[in-house]
Parts: sequence; C-alpha cells; structure tokens
Amino acid sequence: MRTLKLTIAYDGTRYAGWQVQRSTKHTALSTQQQQRPTIQGTLERILRQVLQEPVHVIGSGRTDAGVHAEAQVAHVKTRSAMPVERLQRSINHLLPTDIAVTALEEASPRFQAQFHATGKWYRYRWYLGEVVPPFIRPYICHVRVPLQVGRMRRELAILKGRHDFRAFARVDNHERRPLRQQQAAGRGTGAGARSAGRTTVRQVTDVQLKRRGSELHLEIKGSGFLHTMVRSIAGTLIDVGRGRLPAGTVARMLRTKHRALAGTTAPAKGLTLVSVTYGYHKRERPH
Repeated sequence: MRTLKLTIAYDGTRYAGWQVQRSTKHTALSTQQQQRPTIQGTLERILRQVLQEPVHVIGSGRTDAGVHAEAQVAHVKTRSAMPVERLQRSINHLLPTDIAVTALEEASPRFQAQFHATGKWYRYRWYLGEVVPPFIRPYICHVRVPLQVGRMRRELAILKGRHDFRAFARVDNHERRPLRQQQAAGRGTGAGARSAGRTTVRQVTDVQLKRRGSELHLEIKGSGFLHTMVRSIAGTLIDVGRGRLPAGTVARMLRTKHRALAGTTAPAKGLTLVSVTYGYHKRERPH
C-alpha cells in the first residue's frame, strides 16, 4: 500500500468547501448544499476513476464554501503501482479547470496530511480602490469606505503568540483539536489545553497587514486555525478600521472569549490558503 502526498490548488467559488457533505441525525443539508460539489468529493471521484479502486482523500484541514487554496495538502493510500508522473497527468486531465494537482509525490506510509501539519499560512485580500478589476473580483473583498489602517495594525499586533481564540470561531465539538494531536504535531500545551483535553488554543506565529497598490492583505501564519477564525479576524479588523468597533476590541475578545464582541465575519471569497508546512513527509523518514 502506497501513501501519496498531493498538493492542490483550487478556485473555491462554486464549491461547498473542501469536505464531503453528509447528512447526519444532527445536521440536515439544504438542497443547495446537496447540489454543490466539494473539493474532496471531486478529487475522490477522479481518483477512483484513474486508480480503479475505492479511495479516501484526507486533507490538511477543511476550507469553507467559497474559500480558495494555492497549496492545500492531502494524502491518499492506494494499491496502484502507477508512476506518480503519469498519475498526476491523468488526474489533471480529468479534473475540472478550477482544481489542479500541482504536485504529487511518494510519502512515508505514516504520513498524515492533517495530523502532521505543523503550520498554515492564510491570506485575506481587500480591494480599496473605486472599481475592482474583473479578473480579481472572485478572489477579493471590496471595501468602499476609508479605513484607518494604522488602527487596524495596532489591533492586529496582539494576536501574535499563543491564545485561546474561541471568540473568533464557530467551534463545534469535532472542530476542537485534541491535545494528543497537538503533541504529535510538535505543539506545546497550555492551561486551556490541559483543562479539557480538547482546546481552542492556537499559536499565531506571524500576522501582518500589507498594502499592495490598491489592495490590502492580511497575512496570518500559525499552528492551525479554528473554523471561520481567519474570516472572523478579518471582519473584526475591518469593523475596527471603519470605526464600527472601538479600539481594543481584539484584546477584549481574547480576554473574555466572548464571540458577541466580534465584527462581521468577512466573506469567504477573499480568503486563500497559501500553504501548509510539515516536518517530514518523504518516503523514508530522515535520521
């Protein structure tokens, strides 16, 4: 049995997110959700066709409906002996044009795309000009009012480091990262983690606001991110920048852990998963 590591780029516009949507006794899917494809589901369908066997594609984490990726990472196990170069060509030939496998390589049999990820990098893009160029419109959020960018940067600075980010996320039980998974990925433990064995604590290693001509980018890197966490941070920053929320909102959210203090969750289309980082993933673990 081989383990293959896939690096995947996708335009998330027409997809219901990464994860295959399944109804359970607790969640019923809308007709729209049932009709929209998912990235994971599309990849599994194509891989089954190419490999002629049942497969399960496991990603580094799920992205929400409408979120894009430059380099999502996933793994799949297969009995096929097809060379990776041929397999990559075959997959891309059959995939829709808004998904591409940009790299495919042999990985250690122990490699797990989700549990072995040590970091992720997200980018949120805003357009501050009068008219959004049509060719970037699906990937950027248009802000039509002046922003106090300096004020936004001051709010942002406090996010760096290890915090409980539950106020910035919609957190279901299955989305809290078990403590043992953090330890396996080389992450430390904090008081919040020790208290329950599951935690909403995350480590933000770098966070910046950058001007790129008429664009403003939020660049955020960390050990991992909760559901809607980056979009909630982005929306809160914008509401602070336009004066809807007072200075010190981010600090209060981290201190009180109250979701009600957050700004509007930013639209999905402005968010892109830029990259996922790992320790080892090659066929043989380094000594």
